[in-house]
Amino acid sequence: MPIKGPRDHRAQKALTYTLFLALPVTFFLTAYVYAVGYTGFVSLHSWDGISPTMRFVGLDNYGSLMGQSRFWHAVANNLKWLAFYLVAPSTLGLALALLVDGKLKGEGVIKTLIFLPYIITPVAVAAVWRWLYLPDGGLVNTVLDGIGLSGVASNWLGDRHIASYSVMAAALWSTTGFSFLVFFSGLRSIPAELFEAARIDGASAFTIFRRITIPHLWPSTVLVLGLFGIEAMRLFDLVWSMTGGGPSRASEVLATQLYDVAFATFQMGKASAIGIVQLCLAAVLILPYIAYITRNVEEAAE
Repeated sequence: MPIKGPRDHRAQKALTYTLFLALPVTFFLTAYVYAVGYTGFVSLHSWDGISPTMRFVGLDNYGSLMGQSRFWHAVANNLKWLAFYLVAPSTLGLALALLVDGKLKGEGVIKTLIFLPYIITPVAVAAVWRWLYLPDGGLVNTVLDGIGLSGVASNWLGDRHIASYSVMAAALWSTTGFSFLVFFSGLRSIPAELFEAARIDGASAFTIFRRITIPHLWPSTVLVLGLFGIEAMRLFDLVWSMTGGGPSRASEVLATQLYDVAFATFQMGKASAIGIVQLCLAAVLILPYIAYITRNVEEAAE
């Protein structure tokens, strides 16, 4: 039997790596690169999604979007969601993590109750909150009436001025568990000796939080803010399931507008243009995040 040399072993290892990478690379090329490329191609055409031919219109679809107040309203709503995700569930998750980390009784039950909403599908979350927000007989208005605040009761999903914020309340309930879990894990990874040494030196609770907790939670913060930022730009299911982008398109975001333009008016070219713009906006958030994570991984490896 011939003895394999180092070159044969390297070739066999390279073949093994290639075979393992073949499936994910193929999936990435077909499900992402091809999909994005074809979407960009369709965005340059006028097409109803059914006809066998497309009419080339160049950048007219993009120009049409830029001149529509509806499009800019959806962009503004996505930016509102971005601000919401970066502040509300992140801050609340951190506050709950600090509270539970204070060695509360029943810690396991509390952690489960906080994290449980996060594993519920957005469509189920929407169904629950639609019931809570019912103008007649909904739990929110019933409670407000019971405590003498009937003047505050409202048609939470039917009022164009508050519909988006009502959906945000549902999102806060369902997403806080994620940030809580990440921050809680980060807190438990901080060496206890640092806190003990700070207390011995007479540091106040605020000083300990500012000088020890916050710096050590920075990796967790980057993770939470990065993923929430991406979620804000791709948001669809919760808004569509609760309001359909209404009333009067008041709560519409880019993804719901894309769906409506594509499947209600069959303007596939314009819908594809919305998708490309949405992708570019998301890339503005994603690329710095990826660059930061990559740099930190490389530094850790060195």
